[in-house]
Amino acid sequence: MKIKHNILWLWVALWIPSVVVFAATEKRPATMTVQTGPDSIRITAYDNRIRIQNAPSGSTLEIYSVVGIKVKEIKLKECDGEYPVNIPRGYYIARIRETVRKIVIR
Repeated sequence: MKIKHNILWLWVALWIPSVVVFAATEKRPATMTVQTGPDSIRITAYDNRIRIQNAPSGSTLEIYSVVGIKVKEIKLKECDGEYPVNIPRGYYIARIRETVRKIVIR
């Protein structure tokens, strides 16, 4: 049996899934493609608020605990804005599309 395409799920940034696709053939080595997100989106946290800059219109902010549980989801109304999160103090992972950042709520 020949396998031409495989899909491998990698768990990066504390259980946030990302897909890696690779092809394997008998005559050439496997190739791997990993998509990386843009670094222009800025996510900063202070008190119990999060400030977003340069986010794509209509995108969604997802906040995960350090064990990978989604604790908050906010639909972004504007490219730049400030949003209350109302979550307990601690360390979290914030994600907007492919951009992932570590944040601290104090």
